[in-house]
Amino acid sequence: MKTVREILDQKGREVYTIDAEESVLDAIKMLADKGIGALVVQKDGKTVGLFSERDYTCKVVLTGKRSENTPVGDIMSQKLLVVHPDTSIQDCMVLMTEKRVRHLPVVEDGQLVGLVSIGDIVKDIITEQQVVIEQLEQYIYYS
Repeated sequence: MKTVREILDQKGREVYTIDAEESVLDAIKMLADKGIGALVVQKDGKTVGLFSERDYTCKVVLTGKRSENTPVGDIMSQKLLVVHPDTSIQDCMVLMTEKRVRHLPVVEDGQLVGLVSIGDIVKDIITEQQVVIEQLEQYIYYS
């Protein structure tokens, strides 16, 4: 099975970040502008959390906070689950399912090198399955 490194090689390693002191409104605008579901939150150049659409809905909208004056750092998910580039896709799926997360920062030698989402993982699995189906069809056709 493929590794996180292979997915990053295909999709790219760009990670969108936001400073912990920025407003939730700025974070939401960035999510919308980039068409993504999560941002890595940094403070003083260090990764300190993850901000996702789920954080927004559960910790801002449902609690009545105002997006304009709530810092991202106040509502971000602080307990980060990270993976290494050599982590298998299967291990990522297990981790995401068990911990109910949709995004995993990828860290190598203490540095943030990418971010994988459940969508990235599912897309890769579907692609692999399609290849297997086509190979089986060819085998059946020529047998």
